[in-house]
Amino acid sequence: MTSKERVMAALNHQEADRVPLDIGGFNNTCMHELVERDVKEKLGLEDHGYLIKARSQGIVVPDQSIIDYFHVDTCSIYINETQPWVDNGDGTFTDMWNLRYKLNPDGYYYNRIDHPLENVEDVEDLDDYVLPEPTPYMLEGLSERLDENKDKCCILEGLEEPMFGMPSWLRRNENFYMDLVADPELCDALLGKLLAYYKKLISYIMDPLGDRIDIVKVADDLGAQNSLLLSPETYRARIKPFTAELYSFIKEKYHKPLLLHSCGAIRPLINDLIEIGVDAINPVQISASGMDPQELKDEFGDRITFWGGGVDTQQTLSFGTPEDVRKMVKTNLNIFKKNGGYVFCQVHNIQPGTPFENIMAMYDTYYENCEY
Repeated sequence: MTSKERVMAALNHQEADRVPLDIGGFNNTCMHELVERDVKEKLGLEDHGYLIKARSQGIVVPDQSIIDYFHVDTCSIYINETQPWVDNGDGTFTDMWNLRYKLNPDGYYYNRIDHPLENVEDVEDLDDYVLPEPTPYMLEGLSERLDENKDKCCILEGLEEPMFGMPSWLRRNENFYMDLVADPELCDALLGKLLAYYKKLISYIMDPLGDRIDIVKVADDLGAQNSLLLSPETYRARIKPFTAELYSFIKEKYHKPLLLHSCGAIRPLINDLIEIGVDAINPVQISASGMDPQELKDEFGDRITFWGGGVDTQQTLSFGTPEDVRKMVKTNLNIFKKNGGYVFCQVHNIQPGTPFENIMAMYDTYYENCEY
């Protein structure tokens, strides 16, 4: 089977020759730049340099040497922002949304330190905020990358977190969370503005490229470690209608499967996500409350594809022993792969400091147990 056929079989809940493997098919299944550098060095792989699209996270679009060595099935079609980050000359940077960032003291990640809509008080004030217009720079190099990866499963990445993350970042988290219950008019006005924008943006990208893209990846982190970030009732009243319209627009116009990244304890909303058209869920944060692999597979496994959950990155992959990693990968892989509906990767990105031996234990154990 080709990589594309293997992943599409998983989305159709069919058992392929083996469970598909994702490394960096989108920006939540990657290695941090420092990790990939270490892996290439220790394996003696050719170094073609580093391509970082999600600058705030320091994660890389995988080097072709990594793709080839591990026989990866996915390919990230990662759009650019409308323009490169602007260097403000004071150690801060501004992105296309007018969000301002500063490098964390550990040197690994950038933190948001300024939010352009945090002082908005009335719906009318939203008119003063101009959303970034799509530009040809966003598509630069993508057509060529699609041509070079025809047999891979090509995943559109770079749409940010349209209906929950983005308004939280623009307003600042605490302001937007209060809007959800205290100012629904302002909340709905902002979400409506973003919905119209994302429809325009998606059309700008998919109209020229869509025939060659296999999956559209969307995101909105709805969970924390032990609970949702908002009640199911608030989600269904405020967020779900806008999300449903956006997902419906993508599926009806372009007929592509939807892969949703949403961290945390999201089990209470999985039925809602299936209802509005989500075909696969990532990262399957198995360390969060209610996210037990066997229970998830039993309850939802015939209706949604699990993409991730291979090994916990908060503790086991980062701080456990190679034997701890092998045990968890084997257990979770054998649970999730049954009857198809599974793509293997760790829970979220591989963080700086993760032992090389643990990373290799993960992939070695995957290959020992991935066949059907």
